[in-house]
Amino acid sequence: MKRKLFILATTLLLSLSLVGCSAIAETISTITDDSIDVTYGLDTNEFDQYISEDGNSTIVNSAIALASTVEVTVNIEYSYTATQFNPFGGGSSQSITDNVTSVATAFFINNDGYLMTNAHVVTLEDYESLNDFSYDDIDITINYADSSETFDAEIISYDQTLDLAVIKIDPTEIENIQYLSFYDLTDPNDDTYLTDDAIKLYYGESVIAVGNANGYGLSVTSGIVSAPLRYFNEDGTITSAIQTDTAVNPGNSGGPLLNKYGYVIGIVSFKIVTDDTENIGYAIPSYVITSYIDTLNLDIDYTALS
Repeated sequence: MKRKLFILATTLLLSLSLVGCSAIAETISTITDDSIDVTYGLDTNEFDQYISEDGNSTIVNSAIALASTVEVTVNIEYSYTATQFNPFGGGSSQSITDNVTSVATAFFINNDGYLMTNAHVVTLEDYESLNDFSYDDIDITINYADSSETFDAEIISYDQTLDLAVIKIDPTEIENIQYLSFYDLTDPNDDTYLTDDAIKLYYGESVIAVGNANGYGLSVTSGIVSAPLRYFNEDGTITSAIQTDTAVNPGNSGGPLLNKYGYVIGIVSFKIVTDDTENIGYAIPSYVITSYIDTLNLDIDYTALS
């Protein structure tokens, strides 16, 4: 059985054959009706219209998540040295400059313009082993659902081991930034994890994922927590993840996975692909994300609720 981890960023343009290519649909034109109080697709005065008669909050949580999540386009220019060997002796080296354009997802964590996404969205870890590899330029733009207006973003920090990255836009460019709160999950390594005070996920718990699947624009998928805690050992580094059957595809990287309360329980990161397996996706748990933010010592505000 062929088994592999599939990173969920969609690559659009690539000269080296290290990552697969796929097509992208153009984003829908921007909203221009000034008579409606809309924050990029979400009428902030009409939350009640999203709640069904039986009180199901899934639709309103999806709407709020969409207003806080953005499509990300990343263009990375890089250079490396390629060596051509001569079987008869000698050889030559050549400096190569190339670029990769990919699309993924990010979401706001406060109204100061900070967003979370994956490290593999904004870096090329697999390329860094190339001889004399260097980043020449990393250009990041974001746009909301159903809007072609873009905003420039910069990398604040990233951790390739955790596969987490913080990016930021100028908050003055967007009025009334909507953002998501984290679900304050208890770290399994915490002394309180085995007590009644621990905040945990449960098998079968309902979740939704928001992401730029296949680069076609933001969409919402729903499912359950298939397993609250999975561990992966890569090169001696053990990482934890939430397993979900929610449909995730290339482009979903960096998007939020939310519980029924609309709180972020994780960041969609990767899925396992086999010849006969479907709907096995993974997200980085919220306790890993908030712990990472805290270690940056950058006074980045976020909200963690239980």
